[in-house]
Formats: sequence, structure tokens, C-alpha cells
Amino acid sequence: MPANDVLADETDRIVAAALQVNGRASWGEIARVVDLPERTVARRGQGLLDRGLVRVSTYVDPARVLHARAVLFRITTEPHALWQVARTLARRADASSVSVLEGSSDIAGMLLPRDDASIRELLFTDFPELEGIDSINVTTVLKFFRSGHDWRAGVLTDEQARMLDESSGSEVDPADSLSDDEEALIRLLLKDGRMPVAQLARSLGLNVTTTRRRMESLSRRGLMHPRTEVVPSLFGLGLEALVWLRVPMARLEKVGTALAAAPEVKFIAATTGTSQLLANVLVRDADEFYAFLTGPAVAGHEGLEVVESLVVITPVLRGSLIVDEAPDAQADDLPTGAIRL
Repeated sequence: MPANDVLADETDRIVAAALQVNGRASWGEIARVVDLPERTVARRGQGLLDRGLVRVSTYVDPARVLHARAVLFRITTEPHALWQVARTLARRADASSVSVLEGSSDIAGMLLPRDDASIRELLFTDFPELEGIDSINVTTVLKFFRSGHDWRAGVLTDEQARMLDESSGSEVDPADSLSDDEEALIRLLLKDGRMPVAQLARSLGLNVTTTRRRMESLSRRGLMHPRTEVVPSLFGLGLEALVWLRVPMARLEKVGTALAAAPEVKFIAATTGTSQLLANVLVRDADEFYAFLTGPAVAGHEGLEVVESLVVITPVLRGSLIVDEAPDAQADDLPTGAIRL
């Protein structure tokens, strides 16, 4: 079933939106906030998770926690190699997003290599060894204006979102570090962000109280919080695109901050390379995308230039959510854990 034809009603969208705000909220907590029966919320929520339309993991700051330097890549492949390369990239442990783009056989995405040695291996070994590659372009993320994990569909009221949001407003310490137990806890939550505290405790060999206290500490210190990925078509958003933008350096901070506040922008980062900004945009259709590009969000900024904009034909990886809409002829090579839509 194509992603644009995902069957969902308003209740599904409300529950998915609540999980976007707080992926670890209990069904009872969500039910109280959105004023629905708990059994209904539990049934719909579990159904969304089971169908792979919603996936909860954990967001951690790549630089502070993973000691990673986020890099963006764009690869052009030979046509026959497109899906194989996309799936190979989606399987990488350091992959954060992978998309197949319109036009030529292009793949774009973000990786989180652990160190400079990993980046050199990526550029000089991993990418060149991929079969069917025509060209490779890699740039570095200089700043995240919006990381994607903090994008919300706008289904809930501000008050409902506030009631569910457990994020801390405390100051973060750039010199903060993780203990071995905290790193192990994060690894478990990256796999399943809704794993019950008791199960986490058993896996870590700790008691429930200690485990809960460490989770609260990580959240309070701004090192970790739930990350929920939702298939956009669940919210009626049928078109996803990447937009490369050029802006005078003196206006980069102001423009990046303004675009991050636009409801259509899920992700935007300042990068090295020939364009200064890359934005991931979600809208209903081509008409809305045109209105976004020609309206005040983009055209209203003096000196802001659209270098290139391409529709995402299919996302392959979004955080921990693997989506696959390859032609049926390619279905025998799905990534592990992929959801066929």
C-alpha cells in the first residue's frame, strides 16, 4: 500500500501526534490529555506501532553524546543500482536518514560518523566500494536549526502538547559526559523508545528505581529524550522534498532560525558546500510546496535563493523508522525491520 494511501482517521492522528510530543507517555496519560477512552488510545496506539506507521526511539545530540560529526551525503547511482545502494546505506549503524530523490538516480541522507577516522573511512573506502556509484558529494553539518525530532504535525492544541511534553528547560553543560551505564541505557532506548522501565532495568542489571533515576537525569541534562517518527501521510502530508538554499553569511543565522519555525520545515541545517542551508519540507501536495517556495517563508527573505529543490520519491530511513516503497520487483531485498507500505 503506497504511503499516500495510509488508512487512518482522526483518532489515529491524535494518538500519533501525542506520541510525537512524548513517545514514552502511557496510554492512560495520553487518554487523559486528549479526552479519549484509554482502551481506544491503547488499541489505536499499539496498532500504529505494530503497523510500523509510528516508531519510538530516543534522540541524543550527535556531537555531545555520540561524539559524532553529522555529515550530509548525496550520491548518484547507475539506475540498476539505486535501490541496492539506498538499502545498503539504510543498514549502516551510523545512518540517520536515507531518501531516494526524483530526477536522476539520486540518494540523499545524513550519517553520524563517530570520529574523523570514521569519516575518512566513509569517504575513501565505504562509499567507493558501493557498486554502481557515479558520483558522491559529502558536506558537514555546521548547525542544526531544527533536527527533525522536534517537528510536530500541529494536530494537538498548545495546551495538550504542554501537558504531554516532559522536556526540560534546564541549561545544558557542554562538558557533560556519560557513564557506561548511561550509554548502555541509551543504546536500549535507541532500539525501542517505549521499552518499559522494568525491562530496561533487567537488561541493565539494575533495579527499577536506579534505572528511572538515570533516565530522569539524562532528560534533565538535555542529553536524551524520546524521538517519535511518524509516516507523514498519516497526517495527510503526501509530499516530502529537500530544498538546498543559498543565503548571505551575514543573514544565515536569522534566516535559518526563521525557516526552522515554519510548520512545513521538519529539518533544517547549516552546511558546508555550495549551499548554506538544507531543509526537509513536508506538505500536502505540489500546490502547497509551490506556495511554500514562493511565499513569505522562503521568498520573503532578502537574498535567500533556492539552489535546488527535489521531491523525495520515497524515504528509506528516518531515524529508527525504516520505510520501503521500492517496486515489487525489488521486494526480496528489504532491509531488516523494513515496513512495506
